Amino acid sequence: MPLALKRACLSVLLPSFAYLALAKEPNEGPPVFFASDVLAPELRKGEHFEVSPIVHVVNFGYQIKLESDYGTYDVWGPELLKKRIKEIEAIAKLEEIGQTEAFTRSFSEALKHPLVNTWQVARRPISTVAGIPSGIGRYLQGKFYQVKRGSEKAISRVRKKNRYKAEEEKETDATMRKKVTQTTSKLSRRHLGFNTAKRAWARRLKVDPYSKNQELQTALERIAWASSVGSFAGDYAIPSSAALGYVGRAQEIVWAKSPSQIERRIHVSLRKMGVDKETINYFQEMDFYSLSEKISIILALDEMEDVEGKLEFLTLVLGVEGSEEAFLIVKMTAILEEYHRLVMPLSELSVKKGLAVGYTEEGIMILPLALDYLHWAPLIVDALISEELAEQSRELWITGRASSIAAHRLEKHGWFLQENCFELFLSKEMDTKNLARR
Repeated sequence: MPLALKRACLSVLLPSFAYLALAKEPNEGPPVFFASDVLAPELRKGEHFEVSPIVHVVNFGYQIKLESDYGTYDVWGPELLKKRIKEIEAIAKLEEIGQTEAFTRSFSEALKHPLVNTWQVARRPISTVAGIPSGIGRYLQGKFYQVKRGSEKAISRVRKKNRYKAEEEKETDATMRKKVTQTTSKLSRRHLGFNTAKRAWARRLKVDPYSKNQELQTALERIAWASSVGSFAGDYAIPSSAALGYVGRAQEIVWAKSPSQIERRIHVSLRKMGVDKETINYFQEMDFYSLSEKISIILALDEMEDVEGKLEFLTLVLGVEGSEEAFLIVKMTAILEEYHRLVMPLSELSVKKGLAVGYTEEGIMILPLALDYLHWAPLIVDALISEELAEQSRELWITGRASSIAAHRLEKHGWFLQENCFELFLSKEMDTKNLARR
């Protein structure tokens, strides 16, 4: 048989062999856990909240039902649960403060101001905060990154998308008036000290001033108006921050800097990475990321100062289509940064099979995934056991844990698995800090 014909036959048969090999992999369905099996006691019940006793695994994340005095929350994973519980505690504290005579007097005084009175009428109704990650499937299928490899083509695609969006959304007189009103409102709030007061109270209570929890936003805004336009101060000392690493610095920036200062910081960093102004504006205007999440991503990339491939990685950042997908990107960016800083320096970021990976100088490929529970399902098999991710040395770092079947299959296919990676990072950070004190 001629060599050319042999090669043609092999090109047809090899994909079939690969498919048959994958078809032999076990298919492990998502399990159900008791909350006591996956959550610490302090996360299951408190003075103002209680979680459902059953926790389902949905899209490789723990789906947790959180009932509170201030609403019901669908929460994905222990990390978001901790954040919501902290917010519930903050709301309770603000409610307690709101019942004092000093606050009532100050807020009544503030309501006399026309801007505050407008806020009182126009503020949005409270909505349930959802956080179930529908986007993990899209991510594992490589749909965040649907362009050919190469940062210039990727960023160009984003610019084109942004231009079309602008053309489709031509401003009418009504939208122009609305924008002018919003801008005037923002300027008035800034001059009245509202934004500064809101961030100061968020810091005192250790919550995110840009959280999408509308109940928390209303409570923070009430006390910010009472503190800025009224005469309320409150005798609450600002706690010292014990947070470590770039995550701690992101928190401090969010509490200490105004939105315009943070946006400027983002702009400067992206320009240094070689991102054009139009793409920067596109990122700044994305609603899927909160301002806190945006600066968190930028600080992580800044920490990886000499690492190549940031423009290609940014294509994934810009490719999300929802808040849940944005949260996944934030967590995976954090894994790469903390690995780089605490475990082994990375030399390059890349996108393989549509997934973010990092490479060490020794050629080890690091694949981060923000998952609570990794079970051996076809979606995982198709993503990880593929020719595109075939490397001599490859490691999978996940935020949660894996089933025994998944761990065994990963080892069989040449993957090193690191579970609960943020716990490992925290341990290494604490060790580094203790050594510095000696």
